[in-house]
Amino acid sequence: MAPRYRSKKHSSLQRYPGLYLSEDGVYFVLHPITKKRGSLRTKDRSVAIRRWSVLNQSWEAEVHEWQANSLAEKLNSLSTPTNKGDHILLKDYLANWRTEVLGHQVQGDRIVWSECRVLSLRGPNKGAPIAKPTRVDYASDARQLEKSDDAQFPLSDPQILRKIRKLLSPWLQMPTHYNGLKNTLNRVFLHAVQEGLIDRNPMIDIRKAAEEKRQVLIPDEAYRKITGHLCVHRHNKRDMDGTWRAKICDLIYMMSQQPIDVFNLKEAQGELYRKPVDRGDYFAYGVIRFARHKTKIGIELEMNEDLADLWMWFVEFKRKEAIISEYLLVYPRYFDMRSRAQQVKHRTIQAAWRDACKKAGYGGMYHLRDLRKKGLTEEFLTQGENDKGGHDTEAMRNHYRLIKPPKRARTTIKFDREQNTK
Repeated sequence: MAPRYRSKKHSSLQRYPGLYLSEDGVYFVLHPITKKRGSLRTKDRSVAIRRWSVLNQSWEAEVHEWQANSLAEKLNSLSTPTNKGDHILLKDYLANWRTEVLGHQVQGDRIVWSECRVLSLRGPNKGAPIAKPTRVDYASDARQLEKSDDAQFPLSDPQILRKIRKLLSPWLQMPTHYNGLKNTLNRVFLHAVQEGLIDRNPMIDIRKAAEEKRQVLIPDEAYRKITGHLCVHRHNKRDMDGTWRAKICDLIYMMSQQPIDVFNLKEAQGELYRKPVDRGDYFAYGVIRFARHKTKIGIELEMNEDLADLWMWFVEFKRKEAIISEYLLVYPRYFDMRSRAQQVKHRTIQAAWRDACKKAGYGGMYHLRDLRKKGLTEEFLTQGENDKGGHDTEAMRNHYRLIKPPKRARTTIKFDREQNTK
């Protein structure tokens, strides 16, 4: 085996490939295959050369065997038939899967949806086409991955695991999104297996990114300070009445739902009763009927008096602003022509919440989505077990309950002192 390039320092050892001298004068060797370093534990040149010669004899045999095996593997691969996946790049297959299987196409500024052939793999809808929100998420993920230069490798690339990890690596610091992209790729490769393009789904060997479990309960005092700042809206260099922004936060908190489900509410989904309905242990002043964006689980949420008053506040707000819209939450008329009277967007209130949180002195400590946990935790403390969160599993119910009330019990044992003294 040809010796490695030698610096002037090691030029005197040119005849002894793999033998080197360290800074402190101790001789060491480098394995010709693994390149691992090992000390010869001597500063004597003649002793070092003798020890090197013993090692070199065995290493030469290893090198010849390794070269022969490497050559054999290359020659054996020539007899393997070409795989269909060898000629299809992941980048192109993602685009084909998105348009032909998922049914998502972009035509100019429009998105056109066609028949979806991606079926649900679990849950009550197993075997049925996936829900529209899931299709939207898959399409967004696929388009993002298609644009990456790291997606230009064949489906049956022998180094596919390494290349998939490199493709996903830019999102390692965003574990939730990273896992979403991983899930989309899993569906894509699963389809490639079903089509006979590859033998095995490589995503089985790609681990999920660890997501930090958020355990944050917003104190009442902090909530009052943050929403107090929301009531003043600095817009176009003027201070406007931003009470509507604070009221939206109140609605998220009182409904205890994910923000996206609250922003999509339509006025017709709420019904206010003419007279409160006596349910025995509480009075219902109305009901809100909706389905969760994430799971499509239908919920009929009965309103107490405060929630009914809040719902009516938004209805009257639209009337005062002379706004006709099917959506409950709309921008006031002091916004520009493009936004006024339109449906309020999640990102608008999210940005406003972040700004108000900083002004209140809490930095980035509390998030808008924490209002769901605050609401569900307080409901659990006041009414005990309930289905307000719309969860299928006990694990997810507990995820949103940050405080657990103590178990209550009572004593019924009677102590017979007279019998005990006999």
